[in-house]
Amino acid sequence: MNFRLVPLSLALASLGSAAMAQSSVTVYGRVDLSVAQQANKVANKEVRNGSGSRLGFRGVEDLGGGLQAVFQIEHRFNADEGTQTAATRFWDGKAIVGLQSAYGRVVLGREENPAYTYSQNVADPFGTDTVASNALIVQGKAAIADISTRYSNSVTYSYAANGLAFGAQIAETDANAGSGAKRPYSLGGSYTTGPLSVGVGFENPSNTKDRWATVNGSYDFGIAKVGAFFGDGKNAADQKIQSFLVSAVAPVGNGAFRGSYGELKNKATAVDATLVKQAAVGYQYFLSKRTTVYADVLEFGGTQRVAGTKKVGYDLGLKHNF
Repeated sequence: MNFRLVPLSLALASLGSAAMAQSSVTVYGRVDLSVAQQANKVANKEVRNGSGSRLGFRGVEDLGGGLQAVFQIEHRFNADEGTQTAATRFWDGKAIVGLQSAYGRVVLGREENPAYTYSQNVADPFGTDTVASNALIVQGKAAIADISTRYSNSVTYSYAANGLAFGAQIAETDANAGSGAKRPYSLGGSYTTGPLSVGVGFENPSNTKDRWATVNGSYDFGIAKVGAFFGDGKNAADQKIQSFLVSAVAPVGNGAFRGSYGELKNKATAVDATLVKQAAVGYQYFLSKRTTVYADVLEFGGTQRVAGTKKVGYDLGLKHNF
């Protein structure tokens, strides 16, 4: 459940009828655990987080004239062990403060990058979660090592209206990125009209040579929502990388089937090297608006598969949002 603390405007006796601006704070979170076998994992956990379990706080204060102050901080933790996901970063999910108005939103801190928000994540029917995650394909992670879902020390602008949404982000250079480092930046946008949705993204991580451009689209036919994704870029060695993903989500009963097939390739080799090739299928059953039971199966292949690891992954999990 969302807990909202909304103090009323207080009349201060010493200032007559003057009042303080209204503000609100929301406490939210998620606990998600599954019994699983992971594909391509040396340390294969039987009980694991299906998606990032989290505890967060977000708030807004009305400053008048259509201007608002906003903040959000989000802690990520491993619900299976009660430990935090990042050894040195408590607010690993988000840590931002900023201003917003009808002209958009500007925040500073640790924030999700727009290419991931508007193109990469939405293209994956599993939302880059569970054992069936397509993160290696949609983010090019198997080839572009320093690409990231979110960047610290960043400034991010975003805007959304009438089905159109876009964002831009620039961050400080990572101190550990080496002499060839530069400021990471990211651009992304999407447009939705009726059953049709399209998105684009461009991400330039801290290495001087790597970059990742993506385009995705989906159409909801009612009986199923069908999507496609294409990614193109270069890694730190200046080698051409490409990926594709096709997907479908079909509502069945009080839930939905999800399925995907995708590949990530290094196009610079004499014969195209398939780094990642995976097919996945899953089903979500909605016990309520906040609680979901899910099951997924994944078959993993490609040169990135570690010898001796499982080719097939599966999970059966329970996710509760509050």
